[in-house]
Amino acid sequence: NLRVCKMTVNKTFGVLLLQVSILLCLTDATHLLRTSVSEKAMTDCHTGQRYVSGRCHDYATKNINKSDYPVIAANCTTITWALANETNNWGNCFEMTTDDEYRYITTNTVPDFYMNLYCPIGKGFGYCSHAEISGGTCLFPNLTCGADNGAGSMEYGDVWIPLEANYKIPLNGNPTRSDRPWDMYDANPTGGEKTIGPAAGVAVNGIDIQGPNDAGDVSIDGAGIQLTCGGHVTPPLAGMTGGPEDPPGPGGPPLYHFHKSPECLDAFTNASIGVDQGAQPYIHAKVMGWSMDGFKIFAYQDVNGSTPIVDECGGHFGPTDTGDIEYHYHSRAIVPYHQACQGPSLSNCASTQRGTNFCHPGCGADVCVQPGTSDTELRAYLSQWDPTWLDNYTTNDYKTTQEEIVVPKFSAVKKLFEKLFN
Repeated sequence: NLRVCKMTVNKTFGVLLLQVSILLCLTDATHLLRTSVSEKAMTDCHTGQRYVSGRCHDYATKNINKSDYPVIAANCTTITWALANETNNWGNCFEMTTDDEYRYITTNTVPDFYMNLYCPIGKGFGYCSHAEISGGTCLFPNLTCGADNGAGSMEYGDVWIPLEANYKIPLNGNPTRSDRPWDMYDANPTGGEKTIGPAAGVAVNGIDIQGPNDAGDVSIDGAGIQLTCGGHVTPPLAGMTGGPEDPPGPGGPPLYHFHKSPECLDAFTNASIGVDQGAQPYIHAKVMGWSMDGFKIFAYQDVNGSTPIVDECGGHFGPTDTGDIEYHYHSRAIVPYHQACQGPSLSNCASTQRGTNFCHPGCGADVCVQPGTSDTELRAYLSQWDPTWLDNYTTNDYKTTQEEIVVPKFSAVKKLFEKLFN
């Protein structure tokens, strides 16, 4: 963990400075942990340890001010799966407001598309992965899918139950923060809030985006968990009472959430439905959600339909669908699916992990920039916070002698027109 700390050693006083640097690093626990929760809570969350009260409950914000958030209709929390259909948006409720600094989201955690009855392993089987069973961490060995397990359980599988959730997310992330990279599950450093602990972000339909694993310290694909549109529901635990490490009260009902790319959302079908039907696979993808650090998450493709060149967290600098250059994330079909940490990674994603390292391989440099990105516009973007920040790190080879041809200059043209006609 000491590689987290940046140390400059003078030749004359090298040993003394090194000792002082190590001492300072060791006494700054949150810097070493890259999170605001305890080491145990971080490890439990990242390794997929499940509790009756749900995963990662220490990351949920306590005592939020509900008056800060938009209100959803009363029937949003009483809608049932059986009565959800296309005419009522499949039961989905999502409201968002903004102020100068944050977006405030209220949702009922119900997807805006049809969800089939769900058993993670099959009807008549349990809910624990092979990793949990072999590791002796199976929380509910006697729970069987298809049995009467309370709210949300049916004869042929489980369905979602609505639950009001709230998220406070920065409108604009700051990539030059001195604490980057950071734990992807932690909303605290940027002043964010969330009532769903394992949420690393929120999709544009209000469904929370969770990390690459769920049941144990193995990825969704590694566990063999099949997902429809990238998501599924949690086990039906309303009939179970929490253990000593759970908050008081019974467990929760099945709640829908994403792990992998939700390919049924418009941001993905915009490229996949076929060119004859209006698909646009050769432009930068659309926004599919927001990370808890405030940076946008986009669907698969980058400028001109190219593959995004991303860092270990899963993000990079470059033009987005508007042409403006900013740091942002991309969904992908492989681990970490969306993000492994709050970036930029600065070649240090591993410090934000516990258990399995789900970091992306990266681009071979501290900072990853999409090839063809204008260096001038990139530095103009970074100058909002620190004009010399980029000079402190290595970058991949992104510059081109014909930037104006390779990279759309929409933002520059827009600014020129604003000066001419405003």
